[in-house]
Amino acid sequence: MGKELKYPRLFEPITLRGVEIKNRILWLPHEPHFGSNDHLPTRQQLYYYRERARGGVGAIGVPSLGVHRSGTYAGLVDAYRPESIPGLRAIVDAVHAYGARIYAQLTHFGNQTKSAETHGPAWAPSAVPDLTVRELPKAMTVDEIQELVASFARAAENVLAAGFDWVEIKVAHDGILRQFLSPAKNKRTDAYGGSLENRARIVMEVLRAVRDAQGDVPLGVRLCLNEYIPHGYGVDEAVEYARMFATVADYINTDAGTWESMHYMVPPMTIPMGYLLGDVARIKQAVNVPVIGTGRIVWPQTAEQALADGACDMIGMARALIADPYWAEKAQRGAPEEIRGCIGCNQKCIGRLLQNLPISCVVNPTSGYEREFGAEFFYRPTRRPRKAVVVGGGPAGMKAAETMARRGHQVVLFEKERRLGGRVNWESALPNRRGVSGAGRYLEQTVTGLARVEVRLGVEADVDAVLLEQPDIVIVATGAMPVAELPGVEAAGNLYHTLDALAGRVEGETLLVMDNDATEEGAGVVELLLGQGKTVHWVTPVFFNGQDINVVVSIPYYQRLGGRDVGLYPMSVVTGFALGTATLLNVQYGTRQEITWVDAIVVTGVWAPKNELYEKLQGRLPRLLILGDAAAPRTLAAALGDAMSLTEDQIEHGKKRR
Repeated sequence: MGKELKYPRLFEPITLRGVEIKNRILWLPHEPHFGSNDHLPTRQQLYYYRERARGGVGAIGVPSLGVHRSGTYAGLVDAYRPESIPGLRAIVDAVHAYGARIYAQLTHFGNQTKSAETHGPAWAPSAVPDLTVRELPKAMTVDEIQELVASFARAAENVLAAGFDWVEIKVAHDGILRQFLSPAKNKRTDAYGGSLENRARIVMEVLRAVRDAQGDVPLGVRLCLNEYIPHGYGVDEAVEYARMFATVADYINTDAGTWESMHYMVPPMTIPMGYLLGDVARIKQAVNVPVIGTGRIVWPQTAEQALADGACDMIGMARALIADPYWAEKAQRGAPEEIRGCIGCNQKCIGRLLQNLPISCVVNPTSGYEREFGAEFFYRPTRRPRKAVVVGGGPAGMKAAETMARRGHQVVLFEKERRLGGRVNWESALPNRRGVSGAGRYLEQTVTGLARVEVRLGVEADVDAVLLEQPDIVIVATGAMPVAELPGVEAAGNLYHTLDALAGRVEGETLLVMDNDATEEGAGVVELLLGQGKTVHWVTPVFFNGQDINVVVSIPYYQRLGGRDVGLYPMSVVTGFALGTATLLNVQYGTRQEITWVDAIVVTGVWAPKNELYEKLQGRLPRLLILGDAAAPRTLAAALGDAMSLTEDQIEHGKKRR
């Protein structure tokens, strides 16, 4: 008799129109921006999807496949072109090899397309732009609507010819079909606008056309439950839409938000886990087809409870499986503590996508690079086990220790503090950044649980301590220290840095934050000081305050900042500070201004590498590496990326090779 499952509902099979799925875990469609320049599938996509199939997921959605030349986007794969079929078939075969199902999601981006990419005007229900793209679209004629409906059917035939198990129609956070549903975007007065039924007419026509084209194959709808925009529709309307669509579709897949309300579409760490499940349950109660629940579901306990409560029939996750491709396998083993949880930072997933760059993941830098760094390659056992000393128990040091130990090397990890974590500890202490601690928690639990890693806390490793271990290789990951300096400005006793602010050492009631890098660090210090009742002047050299925070995080941040006692000074630096007066230079305009009654200045975003040990060890060891902030102070993502790039060749030769 087999071992009793910890999450029995999650691993119960389910059948959609004769297609059995081995468990209730579905990897949601999300655009990784891995398509070729000519909109064809790539090997990068194949390895990306294959890794999650290897990790035990039940079904995988391949997203936003274009159905018409007027509605495509950079990096997307076109389903309407027969040339895509061979590449798509290779992806399907790779996923099927591990017992997972795979489906194709079809879409047209409507007013979110760009004429520079499609070489024609954007199609939309009405001449109403998306506020993030800001390009005025062309209101579609009835003939163009019928052309679009037919294009969905042709694209469905192509993807089924490639071997996909079923088709899903996207009526979700982006795309023209949701725009037709939206009273904010659909101002038509003909049969495709006005009433709820009229706005839904094109979706019903698409569903029927696809059903006729594909026959007895599952057909689903990804439905936005709440647009969260002025004059948009909410869950009450979504319930009615779901009832209509369920007369043709075999399931309803849920999501929320739009590009204009992106913090609900890809919720950051400040939005509660499972935030959408209450609305999902309303859809479930309204229809008699399976419903896929979504909404920042990170842990199997949440997923199992949602199924137990009857809120949904399957669990859809995107970022959780980007962060850990083996989420399903670990949950099935009853080992949730081994899951590398998504921290909701949105830096390398949607943050990169918004820059038209291929996505990855802060906590899982191998994501998107599965062909080079997937588990079967990254942790391949070494042929020459070595003894390694890693100095520094921050993210770079812990990740390096994990990587080497999993490959078969013996590791001694020195950390001078009484706890592991390094930069994660201070970064997660900033207001509304607690989720960052998840990255450190996973790494700490991993390295302390590995038999080949010996962790020595409270030990500051010097040259003698390192050499005493007689290591084959030493990796220095000693991090960085903040610098409280203003170039050319004398302000003894009145300058502080980020760690001073976190420790409560900053004195004064009116403070100036000189935010040098415009990321979450500076913004977090500003919010911290405002929370203490301080008056804050926020100065930054970039074009606007918080410029380098991705929009998904910055929207709720600025909502929290509204009405607070803060002054914004973009494009500026401090050139003088004396007798309570700070002099600013606007670096773009070349103008100066003074801020009076300033008690102190907090400098953020300036860090100096702690590389003294590395310098002292030069020439005394056969193999010596330096990683993370000790090499060059950057971000958590960069620290983990450095450690990910450790290859056996680099370990063997003791230096990084680019």
